[in-house]
Amino acid sequence: MKRRRVLALVAEAYGSSGGIAQFNRHLLDAMALRDDLDVRALGLYGDTQCGEPDGLVWKAPFRNKAAYGMRALREALAFNPDLIVSGLIGFGSLAVLLKSLTRSRLWSVTHGWEAWQPGSWTDNWGLRRSEMITSVSRFTRNKLLAWLERPAERVKLLPNTIDLDRFEPAPRPEALERRYDVAGKKVLVTLGRLAAIDAYKGQDRIIRLIAELDDRCGPVHYIIAGDGDDRRRLEELVEELGVERFVTFAGFVPDEDVEDLYRLADLFVMPSTGEGFGIVYLEAMACGCPVVAGNKDGSVDALADGELGRLVDPDDRTALLEAIMASLVEGRRNDARIPGVERFALPPFRRRVSELIDHILPEEPGI
Repeated sequence: MKRRRVLALVAEAYGSSGGIAQFNRHLLDAMALRDDLDVRALGLYGDTQCGEPDGLVWKAPFRNKAAYGMRALREALAFNPDLIVSGLIGFGSLAVLLKSLTRSRLWSVTHGWEAWQPGSWTDNWGLRRSEMITSVSRFTRNKLLAWLERPAERVKLLPNTIDLDRFEPAPRPEALERRYDVAGKKVLVTLGRLAAIDAYKGQDRIIRLIAELDDRCGPVHYIIAGDGDDRRRLEELVEELGVERFVTFAGFVPDEDVEDLYRLADLFVMPSTGEGFGIVYLEAMACGCPVVAGNKDGSVDALADGELGRLVDPDDRTALLEAIMASLVEGRRNDARIPGVERFALPPFRRRVSELIDHILPEEPGI
């Protein structure tokens, strides 16, 4: 059996945190499981010896993009891949160069806002020269197709996935309950980077509702997890509204503590308007936490069109308030994950990756 060669270019995967790094780890793991693939991957950031599978050659990090590009060039010429996987639109020109030199096929992976409108000509060049593009949600796919002017059949879906062995229901963690002083309170949680470019996640919408939520179905407390340059704006809003007693800024949450944060929550709420997918929704639901999300972005895919949780217009204050209240009244079960979240488990994700590999690298006759 001929082993087909895959070279993956990603910004981050092993040794990095965040949703895209996690997606890349699952993608590379899925490819490395196949006996007929020889997979190598370069990570601009991250580290080695951080859980990469035996079937993968992983090299990271690099001191800058120039060093990364030079290593990718040497790797491609020595390895002569059949397929290049570009995990970042910004790698478009590099990926096209390597594709031209090695006569390989190109698969470009898209996630969120970076694909919703035309970028630089080099980024667009990478997408247009790709034999296959995948998007994590229908929302991102549709936004991409609106400007890319490529055949729709070239842009396929590869939704995010969740490790159900890691994210599972468990009793409310008493240590976190004491840390945040929320014993006897209904806890709302939002987890996400607090960057100005991510202000669409909607923490400010919840801050503006929290006092009324406490009046109508309290006692209630809101934990905002994550850090970034938008934190000060949100802190000032809390001070302006005088709701300090209802809100805690938890800061950066290490990966090993994320599951317990979901188990502490009575409701995970992120009324976003610009989410490419929202893997945090899957994590929360897998831990048994109900979810309220916005209905204007890729969150719709994560919640399976509302089958797995409540979707609401994030700009409709009344609708958002009522959705949160209804979820708090219903409560949560600490012993069971949200039914249906299994559709996003690792086994179906790996099967989908294999289908895509077989599509872009069809088996040659006689092999």
